[in-house]
Amino acid sequence: MQGFTHKTGELISADGIRLFYQSWEKPDPRGIIVLSHGVGEHSSRYHNLLQAVNTDDIAVYALDHRGHGRSEGKRGHIMSFDQYLDDFDLLVKLAQTHNPGRPTIILGHSMGGVIAFKYILKYGQNFAGLILSSAGFKNKVEIPAWKTKAALFLSKIWPSLSMPTGIESQLLSHDKKVVQAYSDDPLVHDLVSSRWYTEFIAAGEECLARAGELKLPLLIIHGKGDGIVDYQGSTTVMEKAQSEDKEIHLFDDLYHETMNETEQERNKVLKIISTWIVNHTSPSQEANEK
Repeated sequence: MQGFTHKTGELISADGIRLFYQSWEKPDPRGIIVLSHGVGEHSSRYHNLLQAVNTDDIAVYALDHRGHGRSEGKRGHIMSFDQYLDDFDLLVKLAQTHNPGRPTIILGHSMGGVIAFKYILKYGQNFAGLILSSAGFKNKVEIPAWKTKAALFLSKIWPSLSMPTGIESQLLSHDKKVVQAYSDDPLVHDLVSSRWYTEFIAAGEECLARAGELKLPLLIIHGKGDGIVDYQGSTTVMEKAQSEDKEIHLFDDLYHETMNETEQERNKVLKIISTWIVNHTSPSQEANEK
């Protein structure tokens, strides 16, 4: 993308998984965003965000989570949610090494929002801010108790058993081009394992229970029309977070991917996000982080 220097590379996880990452760098950025994507997708689906921050001297780093996109690993499978956190930490450290002293903002979408939240809880809150986009703390469709019990059983005896996510692409956006591109994308998949399911549900519940531990600057974005993730999980985090600097923006009719909605609507969302990023990567913010 014009204005950035685009690079790709590989990180090696603690258990030897090759993780694809990419960066959109600036020669002297005012700050950096480290991005965590959602389940079944990958890091190349955030061009709208890149365009929104392109003129703001912000560098962006993103990886394909294990089992996603161009990274290795069984599709949609983990043995522990901490694997996502530890993988993500490799990218955060790389981004900060490349941009010493620059304010760092963690941004997570959907499953990536849960990863970002838990990452903050595990690795500390010494960041310029946390942005949660349609974070997957609470499923929109309530899962019957018997299905949850079955998943717990299978997670123990057959943790790698694959099953469809059930995500319907038309629930992502009102923009039909976005929906079609998602459906046609060879790097998108719709599989998760039984262990992934139990780990993800437990992670979301833990985030809601520990939301009161959040103290860093916080921005939450969610559409009330989200048919995949319940926006009330986001409101719960907003209410409990102890952050002195926190704000939430709920959009009445928007679907799950607010940054990929129709042009007029997504521009409203991206303006809020890009303005917040600029306000939280000022020279004074850099001094506060040290």
